[in-house]
Amino acid sequence: MAQRDDLGRWYKGDHFNVLPSKSEMRRDGLATALHGWKPAAPIIHAETRVFAMGSCFAAYFIRWLADQGFNREVASPYGAITKGAFPFENVAVVAQQFRWAFEGLDGRELLWVDPEKQLVKATEERRLSTRFAIENAEVLIVTLGLSEVWYDRVTGEPLWRAVPIRYFDPERHSFRVISVAETIEQLELIERIRAKYVPNLKIVYTVSPVRLKATFRPISTLTANSVSKAIIRAGLDEFLRGRWKQVGRDYFYFPSYEIVTDTYRDAFEEDARHPHETVVGQVLRIFARHYTSLSVDEVRTLDESLDGTDRIAQSRIEELEVRAAELQRICDERLEVIQGLAEAAQERLDLINRLDSQCYELQKRLTLHGLQD
Repeated sequence: MAQRDDLGRWYKGDHFNVLPSKSEMRRDGLATALHGWKPAAPIIHAETRVFAMGSCFAAYFIRWLADQGFNREVASPYGAITKGAFPFENVAVVAQQFRWAFEGLDGRELLWVDPEKQLVKATEERRLSTRFAIENAEVLIVTLGLSEVWYDRVTGEPLWRAVPIRYFDPERHSFRVISVAETIEQLELIERIRAKYVPNLKIVYTVSPVRLKATFRPISTLTANSVSKAIIRAGLDEFLRGRWKQVGRDYFYFPSYEIVTDTYRDAFEEDARHPHETVVGQVLRIFARHYTSLSVDEVRTLDESLDGTDRIAQSRIEELEVRAAELQRICDERLEVIQGLAEAAQERLDLINRLDSQCYELQKRLTLHGLQD
């Protein structure tokens, strides 16, 4: 029975986490977004074999790890993004890769098109290469980008992306937005294959903060992007909540999306899609600090005097200073040209004045000698 002193208080349950204030975030850094998600111990070491699939944002992780000396046990630390790898923006396509690599999905009827609008054949060599990359990995980083999907009505299979006009068949190719339930279904499919064929594989899921370039819906891209990310995030959260005992063991979540969208005032480049380079750097550093074996001294998430937003401001100030210096250089060069032209014009004007003066003197002499009409 509640005590009298407790009658005026809310029941807070077993877990009660208050949204951190700006001052608390400045004090504690971006790691505040990792509460409840960061692993108990690093899962990536220098010799850990790491593979990445999903949206283009996945490449950042592999490049950064390779630059820091990780992925030493694979033939090429950059191999996951340089050899036959393509961005897979939605969860249905990622699941399709698992079905194709491990369960004999017939690739002959699949229409795969790369970002350059070129057909990609589902060859046996490519399938074995994909399977080997997943089987050989100890950690798989999966970044999910969007919920807008093009698919084949005949096969029911998702397409990697929109269809080039020369391959488009209106009777066969269609567009839709997959639901939260369908997102969970695809994640469960990946889990079934993982558990059966690669049970020791750890998967780190993250949501790409890169925004939609365009939408195929008759609405604003801004609102379509919001819905697209919300579906992914809700589906992923429900999937992880349903397998909570595996979180921290088989599955991990890294909040790239939340770090970028909720902790910066202006995180995006001029195109309003891609996070600023400084933001990406911060995201990777916070990942390294809590998910890899790099020491705290090697990876600092925030300076003592600067929070993430200040870093963006400082970086952009530095960029503006560089641009200002370049503009000043151009202005100085043009000023020299203008001054040169002004001097040349003055010289010509002086010559004209001298000639005009000489003509005047000649006219006076002619007049004095009565030779002028």
